[in-house]
Amino acid sequence: MSRQDHIREFAAKALTEGRVDYFIGWKQGHNASEVVPAFVKEAAAVDQLVWNELCHHNLVTFLKRNMPDPAGAKIGVCVKGCDSRTLVALLQEELIDRDRLYVVGVPCDGIIDRRRLEKEFADEIVAVSCSDGRVSVATRKGNEKEFAKEEVLLDACTRCRYPNAVYADDVAGPPVPEPDRDGAKPDWSDVAGYESLSDDEKQATLEKVYSACVRCFACIHVCPVCVCWDKCVNRSRQPELVEQKVGTKQKLLFQMIHMFHVAGRCPSCGACDRACPVEIPLYLLHRKMNKEIYDMFGFEPGTKLDEKPVFQLFDVNDRFGD
Repeated sequence: MSRQDHIREFAAKALTEGRVDYFIGWKQGHNASEVVPAFVKEAAAVDQLVWNELCHHNLVTFLKRNMPDPAGAKIGVCVKGCDSRTLVALLQEELIDRDRLYVVGVPCDGIIDRRRLEKEFADEIVAVSCSDGRVSVATRKGNEKEFAKEEVLLDACTRCRYPNAVYADDVAGPPVPEPDRDGAKPDWSDVAGYESLSDDEKQATLEKVYSACVRCFACIHVCPVCVCWDKCVNRSRQPELVEQKVGTKQKLLFQMIHMFHVAGRCPSCGACDRACPVEIPLYLLHRKMNKEIYDMFGFEPGTKLDEKPVFQLFDVNDRFGD
């Protein structure tokens, strides 16, 4: 049985037995090159649920903000490994009611970076398929091209340490092989270039990168662990804590506030990167923050359900205990 079949079976059973009021998964978009979130309320509709290498959406996003669904609604949701870490981060802080959730973990072999594929063609992509480690792409005008899967994966997938869900009620098929994490530090090579810069060069780099920000809030909307929607400092007008002036420093402040807000929760799932319309490398900034937290506390966000978030405890034995 395929992972997709497992997802459909679990969703149908949960809906039929009344375990959930609706189930959140993925479905095909307007053509075979797109996958979008799906909300299924009836067992007869589970055949629309899909699983493939295009399922990049972190569905935990729909659970945040205190789950503003009908009072008492029970929700089923699919999570990949990185998604599950965001869910665990929210559960650790009791920002989601665990008793109202039914979680299906989906072992992940890596997700295709569709934006990267789009840069290879002048016209619209209408079909993407993956088989035997190869990715086949077709456009509306009939252009076709094939890529090695490892060449078009999301950056987050190339160094993933948790391809299987760290928390789930049921798992859609056998787990995929995981890297040996015992005593092995995460791969931070993607931030090495930034770290090699001087302080002035770092500041100049950030200002240059974030000058493109249009403050559309897409990164905040899609972030599964940015939860203070109705009290966001970046949105406040009374008092106005972040100026709406269109300037590089204001744009940088906007992003730095978001980064510090999710520090200790963010597992670098990359959802913000994929949502950014001007392709700011937000993922890199969050990776840098995670590296600092790991180096200081040995902490990886969302990996252990019974663990307290790093900023909610004090340990006299850590490096700051003295």
